[in-house]
Amino acid sequence: MKRNIKRFVLFLLALAVSISSAACSKGGKTATTPSNSADSEVIQVGKPGKGSRESQPVPEGNWKQPYKTMVNITTVKGTGSDQVFEKGDSEANNPWIRAWKKDLGIEVTYLWIDEGGSQYDTKLNMAIASKTLPDVFKCNYIQFRQLMQAGLLQDVTDAYNKYTSQRIRDYEKTDPDTIKLTTVDGKIYGIPGYYYGIIDNPKDLWVRKDWYEAANKPPLKTVADFENLAKTFMKKHGGYGLGISNTLDELFMTGPMFKVYLGTPSGGSYFWYKDSTGRIKAGITHPEMKTALATWAKWYKDGIINPDFANTDSNKMNEDIVNGKTGMQPYYQWQGWLNGPNLVAAQNSNDAYMIPFPFPTVDGSQVLGQIGFPNGSVIVVNKDCKNPAAVMKLLSYTDYVMFDPNTVLTDEQFHGFTDGQREHTPGAFEIIDPTADMIQFEHVLAALKTGDTSKLYTSGMKKKYSDSINWIKNHNPSGLGAYLQQGFDGCAYDNSKKLIDAGNIIRTNMWGPPPVEFDKTVNTIDIALQGFTKIIMGKEPVSYYDKVISDWYANGGTIMEDAVNKQYGGK
Repeated sequence: MKRNIKRFVLFLLALAVSISSAACSKGGKTATTPSNSADSEVIQVGKPGKGSRESQPVPEGNWKQPYKTMVNITTVKGTGSDQVFEKGDSEANNPWIRAWKKDLGIEVTYLWIDEGGSQYDTKLNMAIASKTLPDVFKCNYIQFRQLMQAGLLQDVTDAYNKYTSQRIRDYEKTDPDTIKLTTVDGKIYGIPGYYYGIIDNPKDLWVRKDWYEAANKPPLKTVADFENLAKTFMKKHGGYGLGISNTLDELFMTGPMFKVYLGTPSGGSYFWYKDSTGRIKAGITHPEMKTALATWAKWYKDGIINPDFANTDSNKMNEDIVNGKTGMQPYYQWQGWLNGPNLVAAQNSNDAYMIPFPFPTVDGSQVLGQIGFPNGSVIVVNKDCKNPAAVMKLLSYTDYVMFDPNTVLTDEQFHGFTDGQREHTPGAFEIIDPTADMIQFEHVLAALKTGDTSKLYTSGMKKKYSDSINWIKNHNPSGLGAYLQQGFDGCAYDNSKKLIDAGNIIRTNMWGPPPVEFDKTVNTIDIALQGFTKIIMGKEPVSYYDKVISDWYANGGTIMEDAVNKQYGGK
């Protein structure tokens, strides 16, 4: 994607310099008064089609122009436990922090960092309640709604229009709907963090490669094929057929095998789609769910499902896979990073890893890939921040480094920004090209096939290519995740791309955050899970499903279904 940035005209340069001298607040003392007008506007939040984002003119000025007087921006973030820093660096002092300071004249400081990221939402909720917010931060849609109601967010429309790179603004062409969810009466109060693309949505059936090859690579077109292979693995290697956990997340992933599309129980989310009447309903209430439940109960009875799944959390599930107790697992496209290196090490074999297959179906017909609403974070600016333009520059810089085809980095810069998962270090300033992984996959796979690396133009492409090569040539386990996601015909992204290109996908009709009415029904998923678990374990017959769904509707399901249909255009 070519970038098209106009130069600053003189008066805008003067304006930018003037603004730069007024650094943003240091955060933590944001005495604000809830705005009545915001209260009235917030009812629009989350409704697609609001706002006026039809025309996207080229932004005025050059976002790369550094400030002459250092600007300070405060923020907070949650970090992954896999990020690694070198040579005495840290979250607060690393190649990104130094580059922002050197190239843009912006000093970023953190009010707090949640190491591991597990407490980020809790800490942010406390900051919202006490109004001790930084200049800029990421939030989810529920928090966004709360912040709007409290009048704590800044209208960043002007800053976005004047100081954000054209590349970022062009993301609205790829995804014209998402920014409207945080646009109220034409004013932008939040910028989507975006995502790597819908290519990462469909799940796969992961099958242990060495066991599959030893079984003479049988076809996996039907549910019967799957069951036969599971029983073959059990007979030859012991254990059970399919690794799942007590959240039922993985079992729900197999829904497309039975033409029912389900959400993620551990996240309390449902997959919403229309029935034959045009009514949007949660997947668990569609009639095909009964077929899935009956089959899962059969799998439990036959020993295909872990007999102790009700006491198996995700850690134990993955331990069993690594220890060779099962050779199949429904999972996301990143399974290779999850279990790949540990499985290879534990089994002492470079062939002991799992490869992805599209899910089979009952009758061998084409399976559909589930596409959920992909955006989960919103980048927002504190109402009291004095320099939202600096925030837009930081976003543009991160995008420029990671995704701009015209960016040229030295090896030192490339490794500094991306080694040790440091591409995620920017935190609130990380914005992702929603076409990134689709384009990246196409280029990485082509380079691996031809050896021509001249068209690997982003840091991400170079990273995934080099990691894949590291596995192919050196069997370095650190490259296995990239290889299984992007490195060969039949890899996880190849499976997803084929589904997307052929239109064999189903998108959720709730294309946005849950309606506010969901806040009244927080525990509905527990009703479903408790009932379904009883059916799977044979403690209740499959006909018990009708009572489970009746209870689910009575205890919040009706409220949710009505709200989804009202907000997202169902009947």
